[in-house]
Amino acid sequence: MARDDFPEPVKIALAKRASYVCSNPECRALTVAPADADAMKVLYIGKAAHICAAAEGGSRFDLSMSPDERRAITNAVFLCSSCADMIDRNGGADFPVVLLRSWKEQHEAWVRANLNRKPDAPLSLVSGRHEAHGQGEVTGLDIQGAAIIGPGTVVKATGQGVVTGTRIGPPRKE
Repeated sequence: MARDDFPEPVKIALAKRASYVCSNPECRALTVAPADADAMKVLYIGKAAHICAAAEGGSRFDLSMSPDERRAITNAVFLCSSCADMIDRNGGADFPVVLLRSWKEQHEAWVRANLNRKPDAPLSLVSGRHEAHGQGEVTGLDIQGAAIIGPGTVVKATGQGVVTGTRIGPPRKE
């Protein structure tokens, strides 16, 4: 029996829809990078993997699918080389169709949600003791942006009015 491989336009569209990032949520590896030797070349480790196998005997083969359905983008998930190999181990038993479709759906939603977003500001590292006392608006610790709060960090705010121990969020607009 012949393999129902993806046509090149399906592979290209699938890679672009995934932003050339592996769709496995535990991986999310970049799959394309500039080659050092030639400015016109790239290193590419992305694969259009079949959700239901391209041929009988393959992982998750579905006899009820037509060859066109097996070659369609709806039967494809974009993965790095390692994850593409991994999903077919043990006859694909550890990676059922419903899981792979879920990876694809969640990944495409993640890509859409991050389209044209700038990377977040660097993480602030917070530790030690932070105390504030006063009247009006009193905040013991005001973290603007993302932060890692170290173990043993102590925050204390006392006073009258609006008293906040720790505020974490975007910078306040004055």
